[in-house]
Amino acid sequence: MGLSENEWYIMQVLWEKSPSTLREICNALQRKKGWTKHAVSSFLKRMEAKGAVLVKEGKVKEYYAVWNRKEMIEQETHSVLERVYSGDLLLMVSNAVKQQELTKDETEELKRLLDTIE
Repeated sequence: MGLSENEWYIMQVLWEKSPSTLREICNALQRKKGWTKHAVSSFLKRMEAKGAVLVKEGKVKEYYAVWNRKEMIEQETHSVLERVYSGDLLLMVSNAVKQQELTKDETEELKRLLDTIE
């Protein structure tokens, strides 16, 4: 079971700072999402049920990221590759490069990456 789009935002916060309190998560997402405390709490309950986060009770509840960031990104990338691009990696990469203006350093890094594949 993966993460919904909204759950990804919360996981990004927890991957940056774990543990975090509900208030810290809300503050981190306030400008970007404008969610209420109740909405964030609801997402966190679902994420706990999935096993994505761990909640430690204390004076204040603390939320910990359980799922590994690198593994989740790999899973999501594979899912998008299959669902959206029917497994066509070249189409996915070319579309991403066309949509996002690369810096000179990013272009060089992409070239180095391609050279290692040969």
